[in-house]
Amino acid sequence: MFEISLARITWLHRVPAGAKLVVLALVGAAVFLVDDLHILGGFVAAAVLLPLSAWLPLKAVIRQVTPAAILIAAVGGFHLLMDEPRLAAEVSARLGTVILLAVVLTLTTRVSDMVEAIEFGVGPLRVVGVNPAKVGLTLSLAIRFIPVLFDLIGEIREAQKARGLEGNVFAVVMPLLVRTLRMADDLADAISARGYDSD
Repeated sequence: MFEISLARITWLHRVPAGAKLVVLALVGAAVFLVDDLHILGGFVAAAVLLPLSAWLPLKAVIRQVTPAAILIAAVGGFHLLMDEPRLAAEVSARLGTVILLAVVLTLTTRVSDMVEAIEFGVGPLRVVGVNPAKVGLTLSLAIRFIPVLFDLIGEIREAQKARGLEGNVFAVVMPLLVRTLRMADDLADAISARGYDSD
């Protein structure tokens, strides 16, 4: 997921990273405050039309939203089984809108630009002890490790499938948790060994 395509420069590419992050945050908050299905449907339609208006590569968009679409389908299906069709529609619309907008953001914005925008945005919080450089480092590491985690999930699923455990959720979640924590620990040791000091 979260790979960035800048081969085609569109109007969305030219919008400042800070502005796109603000819009994503506002829309993300709005969709979780709205209960009207018609309005939520409008949010979904706008999120779908946005990448089309920028002529983003359809394959790149589909490739990145597919894992999230599977998750949304599972959550929506669960609510349908619980006889909650309205809640299923609301949750699916909210998650679909936010995830699709996030994908568009990553496809049209350089990671370095996003990190710089967030560092600038949290700059005023220095007065309460927040270090913008550390926030930027945390964000860049999080973005970098998202595709790594997806690769890990694929490797673990293949290994468990060979063992006949492909339908066992815990057989995937537990090894993923252990490997993720080990990877985070190794990364922390590497940063510490290099004497990183954001100040």
